[in-house]
Amino acid sequence: MQPCNIHGSIPMGGAMQRNRYLLAIAACAGALVGLPAAAQTPEVTLTRLDCGTDAAPRDVARFSDTFAYKDLKLPFTFSCYLIKHGDEYMVWDTGFVPGSNPNAPKVSLVDQLAQLKLTPGQIKYVGISHYHADHTSQLPSLTKSTLLIGKGDWDAVNAPKPAPGVNAAAFTNWISGDGKAEPVTLDKD
Repeated sequence: MQPCNIHGSIPMGGAMQRNRYLLAIAACAGALVGLPAAAQTPEVTLTRLDCGTDAAPRDVARFSDTFAYKDLKLPFTFSCYLIKHGDEYMVWDTGFVPGSNPNAPKVSLVDQLAQLKLTPGQIKYVGISHYHADHTSQLPSLTKSTLLIGKGDWDAVNAPKPAPGVNAAAFTNWISGDGKAEPVTLDKD
């Protein structure tokens, strides 16, 4: 077998050897290209925050579309979440203000963040599942955060006469334009 000569004709055996060599180089290069992406994957964590508990067990029949839970009562826990993605933080839902009703949490969202060594100013985004008070009452503690909210909910909150059930007072910072709101029509990554 003759050595590969890239400037001239290549004997059949040399061409096969060259192809194997190029395939090996391509495989190694492909493996190396994937390394930086894996090395740069940001840390993602999810932490549950206490946003309240039902004062008494609740009838859960309405939570089944097949009515499978007739006459079943269970205690409900209301959760908010802290999501860490790399160096950025997001809070999902904010719950009732402590002391505002029997279902409210005992510790505020700000105090729970402090226990995690975070301040409201470190929360880049606050996402709201929907506009009811049990999901939005502590929003005013996160006025520096970009509000992520479904477009339909934002339209209901931002209407001249807010829709029934809207906790409009919690959204004052964003309605006034002092805070940044991003109404979302689909998913947001």
